[in-house]
Amino acid sequence: MSELLRLSEGAVLTHLATRAELAADALTAVDDLRLWARLADGEGVPLAGGGVVRTVVDAGEPSLTGPTGWLAGVEPEDMVALRLRDGKLELSTTTLTDFPAERAIRVVEEFGGQALEGLRAFAEGLEPSPGVSIDVVVLELLMKAPETFADPLPPLAPLLREASLELRGGRVGIVGAPWEVGSVADLAPLDIIRLALVRSALRTYDEGADLSKAVAYLSRSETVLARIADEVEREPLGPGLIEALPRDEPAALLLIARSAEGEGRSFEAAGIITEVLSLAPDLGPAQRDAAEYAACRTAPDDPLPVRAAHLFRQLLTYVHRPARRRLIDDLVALSVRVAEPALADLALFENDVVGEFLDARGDWLRDDEVELLESWRRTPLRLWDVLDVAGDRITLREAGSDGGEPVTLTDELLPQQALPGDLMLTRLLGDGEGPRVFGHPFKVDPARREEMLALLVDPVDPYAVAAFFRRAGRAPAP
Repeated sequence: MSELLRLSEGAVLTHLATRAELAADALTAVDDLRLWARLADGEGVPLAGGGVVRTVVDAGEPSLTGPTGWLAGVEPEDMVALRLRDGKLELSTTTLTDFPAERAIRVVEEFGGQALEGLRAFAEGLEPSPGVSIDVVVLELLMKAPETFADPLPPLAPLLREASLELRGGRVGIVGAPWEVGSVADLAPLDIIRLALVRSALRTYDEGADLSKAVAYLSRSETVLARIADEVEREPLGPGLIEALPRDEPAALLLIARSAEGEGRSFEAAGIITEVLSLAPDLGPAQRDAAEYAACRTAPDDPLPVRAAHLFRQLLTYVHRPARRRLIDDLVALSVRVAEPALADLALFENDVVGEFLDARGDWLRDDEVELLESWRRTPLRLWDVLDVAGDRITLREAGSDGGEPVTLTDELLPQQALPGDLMLTRLLGDGEGPRVFGHPFKVDPARREEMLALLVDPVDPYAVAAFFRRAGRAPAP
């Protein structure tokens, strides 16, 4: 601790006080004041004027606390300055109307370099996180150039974010760093670095910036290219960035195509994918996209029921694409993983992904296919009583006060999964000849019949239905 005090002597760190902090009589020390949180951990540091400043950790985040009323002279949005002098912390406020800009630049450059080194160390398995601890970098700056923090500088968090760095839990990394470390567990070290650097180049792009290195990284790793392409489909690129990407590079063209797909312009994306494959015929992500687009065109001689089954498979493929996969993931998070196939059906219809499919890919469909999908959009989710099962036939009737006439379906799998007396939650979709179950039904506990019926009031809330299958059934009334 004595060495830490010696290195920190004379240094001042700043922080913008908030109303919540003043009400709590404590200053958040996750980022700006991280070094002082380290110094005040344990026995604390004396406060000039009396009392002790100590570090308190709540939910993993450190704060600095002092004697009662130690922040009494501070107003919300005041710039607090905490300086260590003669082994004590001095509290004051400052306006930062004039500060040594060259020192702020030095801070940013040091953090930027350390963030890159932190990424490399993480990729090579030497560090558990892709970032570097703020207090460590501040200490290294004090060792290299003790005058760096001799005068108040802008608070570290906004200063570093303005320089296109990211902060997570007291650590700093480049924009695009893989903070969710499990997401890159299957990548080679070099691909982890490439992924982060490409993300950074795309997310921090300014007009006129050179993207050649980013495109080169993508061209060298199909694994990284596939990851970035999925991310671009989820968050399409802006017009300026698309304009800056070279149209003669297959990797860049793939990103442009995925951006169009993410914005619902599948026809345009398909044309760009054709360009990609003319330049790189073996590029895996482009081959898969081309195959998916080609599958939207059904065989002209197939009867409508056959094409209906094919169209439903294409809808499932569409909802699993990166731009819409989150709709399923959100439902799974509220429900149970084993129900994912049925939840995909729920995501498709209750979020009108069918309508999005028609808007994006309707030009490839025949008139009767468009009419069929439009009828599916109008078909509600309903609860069904299983009345009879015989061979490949199953007879259902809609549950409720007036269930209407029984409906008999012919299906290879459904009769094997049900018994008379069961309750099934599903959607009966027309196939051009009659009703049919294309998706995966939910089986509902008969004791929870009324609970489910109450959820099926249009418009159906897919999140409430998903959560239903996670909750334990309520005990029946006595």
